[in-house]
Amino acid sequence: MQRREFLFGAGGSLAAASLSPAFARALAAQGSVSAPSNASQRGLLIVLPSPAAPALTKIAQTLLAAVAQHPLLRAMAGTAGATVVDFQQLLENNPSALAYNNLVLLGTPDTDPVLSAWQREATVQPGSIYVFGFGNLQGDIGYIESDRNPFLHAANIPFAPYETEVVTLSGTSPAGVAAAANALLSRSLVNGVVAAPGWTRPGPTLLDRDPLPPEFALPALAPSTINGMARIAVTQASEDEYRGVLADTGLEPAEIWRFKYLAPGGWDIARSVGAFDAYAAGLHRRSYGNTLWLARFADVGSAKTAFSAVAAAAKLRQRGSSLEADGTQPPYATGTYPGERPSPGPLKLTQQEAWLVMKTF
Repeated sequence: MQRREFLFGAGGSLAAASLSPAFARALAAQGSVSAPSNASQRGLLIVLPSPAAPALTKIAQTLLAAVAQHPLLRAMAGTAGATVVDFQQLLENNPSALAYNNLVLLGTPDTDPVLSAWQREATVQPGSIYVFGFGNLQGDIGYIESDRNPFLHAANIPFAPYETEVVTLSGTSPAGVAAAANALLSRSLVNGVVAAPGWTRPGPTLLDRDPLPPEFALPALAPSTINGMARIAVTQASEDEYRGVLADTGLEPAEIWRFKYLAPGGWDIARSVGAFDAYAAGLHRRSYGNTLWLARFADVGSAKTAFSAVAAAAKLRQRGSSLEADGTQPPYATGTYPGERPSPGPLKLTQQEAWLVMKTF
């Protein structure tokens, strides 16, 4: 199998470091194709490796059948709809479609090297995986990582007419990929690790967090809509986030979740003017826009202690003796950028029993 590698510059551009000739020609061809005129032309491509194992094809068809009912897949499909495609055929016949549509990529890195490039926080091999913030794991492990679409943010794309997202579903085995797909379908998980019973940890790392079981439960505190925005995705917090809360509060939460909400037109901003806002509205695990952050502590008293510490660390103003605090989010970056604001928006913290709830709406 020919090796393919990708390097990302500071601006998120994609450069070919070692590509097959066909892949390089396909990427170059994207730059010669006119960008779609508006976001109504953006749909969802469920991308299979070539050739695809029957198990992966079955998963792809299950995802396709769920588009109309699934909040995230429906948002990704938009009015243009969804289709299952073969990656190699798309590269040869219509490579620009990879840039101008939302993508769900299915496969394992040993059969689809593109996944090895896109999933930058994990190293997946048959039977084993290392994920930053989760450590080394063995067994039937499913892994999901999401981001803005690297094909759209390639150096050869003249400008982005809107934002597109990519969700990668992979694993250490076909059963692992199925577990990842089920977590997306049943819980809208877009960043996280799911493991079948019997998984093991061959050795510790500095940041180890256990994977989720296949039928994991989500807290009931996140409504399906907030302020006209639909809840579309869930991110499982990794160990580095738990350590951050521990450093700020002296207490480690029992669980942390992040729920992503999408405002109408949230992925429709063109060019670089709204690049920071478009990224913040996306699916990457560090994209904090329109997010409900939930952390459960051991008891109500621990949550109250943590509330004061988190409010102080985030420089929030507490409303008298109430367990509510308000402030602003820090700016995306320092310096002068087109469309940059001193702060991307408000930051609100509340306590609900043993839970802390932080909102970036």
